[in-house]
Amino acid sequence: MRRLPVVLAAVTVLLPITLVSTAASAAAATAYLTVITYDRSGAKLKSPLRLINLDNGAEYKGTSLTAKKLKKGKYAVLTDIYSTKDGTDTLGARVLKVSGRTSTTIDARRGKPVKLALDKKPGDAYYQEVRAQICAESSSSSTEIGAWNEPGKMFVIPNSSKSLQFAYNSSWSDGSTGNLWMVSGATKSAVPSGVSRTYRTASMATVTGRLKRGPAGSDNVDLRLVERAACHAGYGASVFSGISPIVTKIHASPGSWSLEANWWGTESGGNSAMMGFDYRKLTLAAGKSYNQSFFNAAWGPGRNLPGMYSTTLRFDTSLMFTDPSYDLYSEASERSRVTLYNSANKVLKAQWRTDWEGKGSEFSAKIKKKGWYRLQVDAQRYRPGIKHPADMLSPRAQAIFKMKLNPKAKSRYADVILPRMVPGGLDMNNRAKAGSSTVLDIRPDRRRNTPDLKLGKVTAKTVTAQVSFDNGRTWRSVPVKKVGGRWQATVKNPASGAVALRSRITTTKGEYAQVTIYRAYTVA
Repeated sequence: MRRLPVVLAAVTVLLPITLVSTAASAAAATAYLTVITYDRSGAKLKSPLRLINLDNGAEYKGTSLTAKKLKKGKYAVLTDIYSTKDGTDTLGARVLKVSGRTSTTIDARRGKPVKLALDKKPGDAYYQEVRAQICAESSSSSTEIGAWNEPGKMFVIPNSSKSLQFAYNSSWSDGSTGNLWMVSGATKSAVPSGVSRTYRTASMATVTGRLKRGPAGSDNVDLRLVERAACHAGYGASVFSGISPIVTKIHASPGSWSLEANWWGTESGGNSAMMGFDYRKLTLAAGKSYNQSFFNAAWGPGRNLPGMYSTTLRFDTSLMFTDPSYDLYSEASERSRVTLYNSANKVLKAQWRTDWEGKGSEFSAKIKKKGWYRLQVDAQRYRPGIKHPADMLSPRAQAIFKMKLNPKAKSRYADVILPRMVPGGLDMNNRAKAGSSTVLDIRPDRRRNTPDLKLGKVTAKTVTAQVSFDNGRTWRSVPVKKVGGRWQATVKNPASGAVALRSRITTTKGEYAQVTIYRAYTVA
């Protein structure tokens, strides 16, 4: 479908700048800048300033109508003139050389409206918000100033300087049901003479966002849609804030976005505490539909392997509970018992690791001689002062690595492949139907958490899977078959209860990684 045109009036000249300099020496290092700002009625109004030295990248904050002490140089000065008289925001900027005593004027009466609309309104229950931002960039840093307001209350003063950028967006939200419409745009250089743009709803992308329930340490979730651009207007818009599970519908203009989830717990004293953060990068095309899902079973170890740093073996336990669908981040709520054995099954070192209590999440041990070793990590969900949901999934997880280590060899990650277990066909509460069959994907994970070590080529020889319906007291094997670049097993579910999962990938070198996840999903 054809998108309605963007109306960005051309800017041919800079607005007048008044410069007043003293007779001080041109070589003086110190200068003073006074910015005089006027609201839309013509009255002087004190406003916040953001300043950046375009020569060296130094950034400053200030207030208009007050002289600001600076080093002489070329500056970009940004402001938001917000008037309580009429409730308007006017964004403006100046790019000028500052030396001696210099003054300039930014007048909101020169502001042009920022108008953003949809060709079809989503409904009377939707509230529209308009955001705008001016950015200035030097060769080494950048600064910005922005504002948000209701339609008809946002203005921008045009400026043709190539040191400036302008971004804008608008969102329509019903505030509670997880439905959002959002559009955005930007200019690569200069600030336009206002914006007047109507978006065709048929040309917007649709994203279905599913916030499942179960493995997160809290059901209290925030979901936001944010632009992915160097200069963007604000920090996105709220899609949903409340208790999961929920299915959200997002309609957005084509471009690069990020869908971000935060979840919060309540401390014993009643204060809110952030439990974790996860996001999905989106590249949206006109008229296309997309699906994104958060809090998918089964949370377990991901994207982290033991590594030999010279003569020291290291393993970071902070990624023992990650979402298998996109495990860039994990929940910062774990405590792990890490034990290192030699080939004779003798304990060489054992200790608790956690990001809480000042212990740190990394385990390390000196390896004195070449040989076979076994590293066992028993992790549990843990956060001081936080009470997790009683029916939380993945309360415990275990990883066992059997490795051949050589302290005289070059630093490298262990030659093991981590199995990621992803049960399919679960509902929004990560439950399977009683007596049903669940297809379990076993995905090989041999990625580096950090790029500081060599990652050698490793080939899987055998893959096994087991399930338990009594919290790990007894285990039964299930057949595994290879499907493309992963493996699959089929679990015959019981009539009720919880299912624990275990998988081991053994390499052609005889090394292996085995992962166990307790209460991986439930059956009802």
